[in-house]
Formats: sequence, structure tokens, C-alpha cells
Amino acid sequence: MLPDELRMRLDRIEKLITEIAPTPIQRKFYSTAEAAKRLGLSKWYVRRLCATGEILAEKQPESGRFLISANEIERIETRRDALEDS
Repeated sequence: MLPDELRMRLDRIEKLITEIAPTPIQRKFYSTAEAAKRLGLSKWYVRRLCATGEILAEKQPESGRFLISANEIERIETRRDALEDS
């Protein structure tokens, strides 16, 4: 067992480490592949939903790729039953 003084010092160090630890970076946009993985859908199906407007996405003019906002991903996750991969 650790002496009380040592235990208190370790507790204080752990608390300080927790306070200064970096917070995870919140992504703002996802590619169709990243969105498909997060949503458990195929990449093809996510691209199709973007093209038809069922998923709101920005199409990049130079690459032609869709970018899906984190808010849109969260919206889709709350209504999973509406987007079943077929």
C-alpha cells in the first residue's frame, strides 16, 4: 500500500494531467467514405444519397467529391430507419 501522502500527490498529478489533456478535435466535414464507415452504409449508397439530395452535402467543384457536414451526419444518425442500405 502507498503512504497517504504519496497517494494524495499521485491523485493531484492525475487530476492535473486530466485537466491539460487535449480534447479530441471535432471534425466539421466528412468524405463519403468516412460518412459511410461511420453510418455503416456502403460508399456507393452514400454517394447516391448525396447526389439525390437525401443527404445534404457540398460538392467540391475541382474534385467533384461530396463533403458532408458533421451536423448532417448527426441528423442522419438520429433517423437511421430512413436510410437503409439496399
